[in-house]
Order: sequence, then C-alpha cells, then structure tokens
Amino acid sequence: MALATALLAGSGTAQAQASAQEQPGSETAEPDCASLVRAAFPDATTTLSLAALRPPTAAEARGADDRMQGPPAPAMPAHCEVIGKLQERQGANGQTYAIKFHLRLPVQWNGRFVFQGGGGSDGNLGDATGGFSSQPGVTALGQGYAVISSDSGHDNAVNNDPARQGVVTFGHDALARHNYGFGYIGPVVQVGKALIRAYYHRDPAFTYFVGGSKGGQEAMMAVQRFPAEFDAALIGYPGFHLAHASIAQLWDGQAFGSVAKAMGQIGRDGLPLVNKAMSDQDILLAQGAILKACDALDGRTDGMIEHFTACTTARVLPELAKVTCASDNPANKTAACLLPMQVAALRKVMGGPRTRDGQAIYSDWAWDAGIGAQTVKGMTQGWRIWKMGGYGSDTNNGALLRLGAPSNSAVFRSPPLDVASDVTSLTRYALNADIDQAYHDAHVKWGALNEAPVDFMHADATDLSAFTRRGGKIILFHGVSDPVFSVLDTIRWLQAVDRHEHGTSARFLTFYAVPGMNHGRGGPATDRFDLFSSLVAWREKGVAPGPVTATAGDETPWPGRTRLLCPYPQWPHALAGDPERASSSVCR
Repeated sequence: MALATALLAGSGTAQAQASAQEQPGSETAEPDCASLVRAAFPDATTTLSLAALRPPTAAEARGADDRMQGPPAPAMPAHCEVIGKLQERQGANGQTYAIKFHLRLPVQWNGRFVFQGGGGSDGNLGDATGGFSSQPGVTALGQGYAVISSDSGHDNAVNNDPARQGVVTFGHDALARHNYGFGYIGPVVQVGKALIRAYYHRDPAFTYFVGGSKGGQEAMMAVQRFPAEFDAALIGYPGFHLAHASIAQLWDGQAFGSVAKAMGQIGRDGLPLVNKAMSDQDILLAQGAILKACDALDGRTDGMIEHFTACTTARVLPELAKVTCASDNPANKTAACLLPMQVAALRKVMGGPRTRDGQAIYSDWAWDAGIGAQTVKGMTQGWRIWKMGGYGSDTNNGALLRLGAPSNSAVFRSPPLDVASDVTSLTRYALNADIDQAYHDAHVKWGALNEAPVDFMHADATDLSAFTRRGGKIILFHGVSDPVFSVLDTIRWLQAVDRHEHGTSARFLTFYAVPGMNHGRGGPATDRFDLFSSLVAWREKGVAPGPVTATAGDETPWPGRTRLLCPYPQWPHALAGDPERASSSVCR
C-alpha cells in the first residue's frame, strides 16, 4: 500500500550535531570508493553496480510553484555513493527479484549509521540522505551520518504486471512479501555495516533506524526482529497492523461509496464516485462540530484539540446532530447541513471496520480538527484524499482505492487475487470486497514460507527486552488526524508494552501525539519539530526526552504558531501568556 513518501520523520538539528561532534572518533575518510567492490560481504550474493566519490552539492532551489512536486533536493557533503544488490532470483510469474540498496558514506563521518525506512509499497531505492519530513532541507547525511536505504526486495520498474496489481505485483511472490514485511532489513543493515568497515576501517558507534508510515512499521520490525543490529529508533505514524489497516480502507470506501450511490454520484464506469460522498464544505461542517465539542477541553479555544483523548464520540455526536439535515433527500441538502446518511457514514468510518458479528478488525479513530479539508494550489490534501478522494475529480481518485485496494488484494490476502491495476478494476474490487472474507484471508498461511499476511506484516510484539537490555531507546510519534493509521491503535500498543513492563516502559519508550496532523505532516497542526536529536541525546547521553516545541508551517491557518508536544499521556494545559506561543502551555 503506497501509504506515504519515503521521507523520514522527525528532525535532527543542532543538538544532534553537537552530540556527534563531541563523540570521540569522528574522522575524515580517504576517498577511495572504488576499492569497495572488493569488500568482504556477509552475503556472498552481494554485488555493487556503483561505488563513486561525489563532490559536495548545494541545496536545490525551488519556487512556490513547485511545492506540490515534493521537497527540493537537499545539500549534500562530499561522500561515497554505493548502489548494490543481493539475493537475486527468479520468482513467481517469471519475475526477477533482488534486494537492492543505496548507501552514502560521508567523507567527514561522525561515526554513526542511519537506516532509512521506506514508504508505501516500497519498490524504489530511496535517496539514502536521511531526510526529515518535519524539517525540510535537514538530513542525517548532512550531519555526518552514513545512511542506507533499500527497495525492500522488489523493484517497481521491474516487478510490475498490470494484470496483477501493477507495482504491487510482488504480493504474488511469497519471499517478496516476506522481504517487504521485514525480511530485507537484516541483510541490508549487515551489508551496510560491512561497507562502513571497509571504508572507515571501524564499526559505527551507534546505529539508528528512522522511518515513518510503512517505514515506521519497518522501524518497529527492526527493533523486534533484529534487536542486536540497532541502538535506537525514531518511529513515525507506523503501519504496524497494516494487513488490518488495509481492510479499514475497504470499509471506508464502501461506507462513503454507499452515500455517493444514494446521491446519484456515479462515474462513467458505472461505479459510485466515492470522492463525491462529501464536499469540502461538508467536511468543514463536520470539523466545526468537532471543534465546538472539544476545542476548549485543553483550556484554550484555538482551532486545535490538544486534549484529544477527552474528545469522545459522546461529546461529538450532539454537535453533529445540530448540523444534520432533516431528511436524506438530496434535494433538501444545503451548504449548512449534512445529510443523515453522510453523518452515518462518517460515524461508521470513525468507528473502524468490524465483522458481521461485530468483532473489531483494526481500530477506531480519534475525533480531531485535522479532518477538515485543505486545498493547496487546487489539490486537496490530508484527511479526505485518503478517506474518499479529492472532490473536484470526475474519476475515483482516493488513495484508499488507488493504493489501498491493490495492496489488500495482492499483499494482505492469502492467496493473492488477480486484480488489474486500472482504477475501475480497483474500485470495483474495493466496493464489492467481502469484509469478513478479507479479514479471514489476512490470517491464512500461504506459499513456500507458510506465512499469513499478519505474520510478516504485523509488528506488535510487546516484549522488547532483547533490544532494551542493550540500552535501546525508542521515540514514537503520530498525528492525531492520521487518516491511514489510527493514533488510537498506536496508543493501544504503547499501553500493551507498558503492561508487559509493569508500568516502567518510559525508561526506553516515549510517545508524542501531534494534534491536527494528518499522515506524517499537514493538517491544522504544528507539524515541524525535532525528535531525532532528542533520540540521540537519550541513547548516547542518557538525557530523557521531555516537552518538545513544534511550529506551524505556512500552509496552516496560523503560520509560525508554536505549541508543546508532550510525552504521552501528558498533554498541554493552557496558561496565561501569548496564546500563539508554546510558552503559554505546560505539559502535565
């Protein structure tokens, strides 16, 4: 499921740089990249296709018109760039698979190593810069870290069959599924360390895993499955129950699709236009009701719900009732009210998917201000693009259909189904899928490895002792308005770990919830913050994380606003002072 970009979460700034500079052993390497092709590798199938010294480069300039094309290329120091592969083989349906990796070794090395998690369905090498989504232009590579990324064992340009879900074709190969889930991590971190030894003539002092979304799931797998290889992890908005989360996307599509059908919103292919179930104005009505119910719970009415755990369904429903039309007749719909069936669909989606007998499949979702539609340069962002799609299109364009449907049918069901990669085929699959059958098939063992999707995808172990006994530390964060992976699911995992640790998990695990933030970034939120330097200080110097100041970006209603992110379960309580500054709150 293409659930995020490959950008990493968090930010490493001056504190991380200072920590790196104070660590003995930082050095300048001899720029002899070519000799790396003769390195001794732990996996004898490893080959390098590139080992070249790169000169330093300046950051790529990009104007305002280019914002929607992704972040500009960051500045890079002089470094040795390495590209290679291992375990090449012939797989299912005549496809050739290999685990490919991308490594950058800075000439001025700080003695540390960052494993950069992937994103979405992976299938690309990644840029191996260790970029941080909450601090554009800042990279781990720029701070002197060696950085590695990987395609997780399949290549979107090679393993792409339009008759079998396109870039998710790898779901038809048992080993490629396994590698996507977690299997690639061990071989890649080991080959990275071998190349570090060959280039710098010593091991890294600390190895960090940093990733968000699917990369967050990989970070959780790293500390659970390969605890001896990693010293700490920064984990953002993780899809650690991805097989079940993909069923939630089917559930959402069917809920909103039924509304679109009843409203007569049908596409040229005869299928409901899920994206037409609610207009942007409709979603703003729902957002307004949520804010009216919960905005003041933190002591301040400011468009943010910082005490989000108190924003319950029982609080929200009376406010939604006030903006509900008298009947479901679309002819009586006005801009000032929501049809009862729209409210019912919204409640169904927020309640999370269930089997016919009422068993919860994935998770419910937090009521939060980030549900509100945002339009930037004519493109709808955030919550609705995942839950239903952009309203202005006359074709189904929601991520839940274009990205969730192929992944559910190819990767998260056993055996995988053959579904063509065109949007009509994917929409038809999603809107007609049997939810109970999808849940059952996520638990069916299949293929040469006899694994079910939940076996290779779900990273929910609660015993982390193999990692923590080595001093391992984890900082985890999640947007409260994430429409892809529920913050409430993450909190339940945190609580389960804490129960296993008899209430002492704070010695190695800290969590920050980000009110208003969508999937990794965006939303009416203060979504720019630095957690990576906190992780480095905690792991290397024993400085436990505390409140973190976060800033709102230019695309929010309040550019420059600052707020505190509090270690969960604390939340910011309003004090006297400038309401636009973090100094007017305290965590408790």
